[in-house]
Amino acid sequence: MVPWSVAQDGLQQLLKKYGRPGSDPSPEYPFVALSRSRLWELDGYESEVPTARGSALKQWLDAHDPLGGLEHDFYELMAADPVARGRVVDALVSHFFDEEKPTALLKDIKRPGRGRKVYGTVPGIKIGHVFASRQGLSEALVHRPNQAGICGTKGLGAESIVLSGGYEDDEDHGDVIVYTGQGGRKKDERKQTFDQPLTRGNAALVTSMTTGAPVRVIRGEPDGSGRSGSMIYRYDGLFRVVEFWHATGKSGFLVWRYRLVKLSTDESRSQEAQFEEPAGQDAPTRLEVTIQRVVRSTKVANHVKRAHRFTCQVCGIRLATPTGAYAEAAHVRALGRPHNGPDVAGNVLCLCPNHHTLFDFGMLTIADDLTITDRATGTEIGKLREAPNHRIDRTHLAYHREHHSEGWKHDTKD
Repeated sequence: MVPWSVAQDGLQQLLKKYGRPGSDPSPEYPFVALSRSRLWELDGYESEVPTARGSALKQWLDAHDPLGGLEHDFYELMAADPVARGRVVDALVSHFFDEEKPTALLKDIKRPGRGRKVYGTVPGIKIGHVFASRQGLSEALVHRPNQAGICGTKGLGAESIVLSGGYEDDEDHGDVIVYTGQGGRKKDERKQTFDQPLTRGNAALVTSMTTGAPVRVIRGEPDGSGRSGSMIYRYDGLFRVVEFWHATGKSGFLVWRYRLVKLSTDESRSQEAQFEEPAGQDAPTRLEVTIQRVVRSTKVANHVKRAHRFTCQVCGIRLATPTGAYAEAAHVRALGRPHNGPDVAGNVLCLCPNHHTLFDFGMLTIADDLTITDRATGTEIGKLREAPNHRIDRTHLAYHREHHSEGWKHDTKD
């Protein structure tokens, strides 16, 4: 599935070069009209698609930037069966080109380039490399879309993001970025005019968080020419998505937000062959490194776990190990930017590893009366267990719900 913002330029060039003489090379029409067949589909939008070609259709595509591509089963057939693929190409050539094989066209659509996915570092591109345009970023495969700020898919995760002041809710703290998802506004506008859905690039960043795969970060800034909108773009290395949540943005509409933390040089180097089977080490070595992190209180965590006898407050399971019982301390309101939660007992739960993960991802929410809701099913699964010497601060529970409850109603596609 390819975003409209990525497909339109190449499609327009092909139509202009190979379309029927005198025809209007309007890429928006075939991109949408093909979805009326059973072989092509659109996804990643919520409003009704305009039926008439013209300016209204172009404006709709630019505003919603939907995904377009072959229907899944047909795509799988074309990708896996060269014989079937050859027959389809022959049929199209015979029908539309009067049996004259368009060698130049076939060469053009097979060429490598922006369609090739690259995760992690791009060979030959070092941190600090400057590009004069989005086109340059695309051709170098550092960030393939010419307009969209996020490149990636829900299934594989995000390849890259561009941070250039395009969204009013973005926060750039150098090695820590609070990034705003895509959508929710019209083209060339910074303010939100409708809620962002958790689809397309927004869903891709969530996948990157769950897999731990790094994301390339590109920062844009004015090029100094004084021309409005004239930018240069700098590759600033690999970042990891460590958290995501929803919030009401400055314009009053729902936005998805992501906290990304820059990888160290050693971590970045280790990502270069991330999609190959690693050789591993028969005798692993140790490396002394210096990192900057929020200092957590071990005393607070131990107090909470002892108060519950290392028993999960959600499921009541106590894990026994050869060295004693095991449980995890989960902060309700996360520490560090932008949440700045306190490291106190009232902000900590005693959970098993499974429910710790589900809670951090917002798949469990807890009401003020301590009723636990499973977001996956929408059902209540019981009450949070309390202890006489440990009480949860309800304001932190409310903060967690605010970040992880209401926004999920928008997750209706992809």
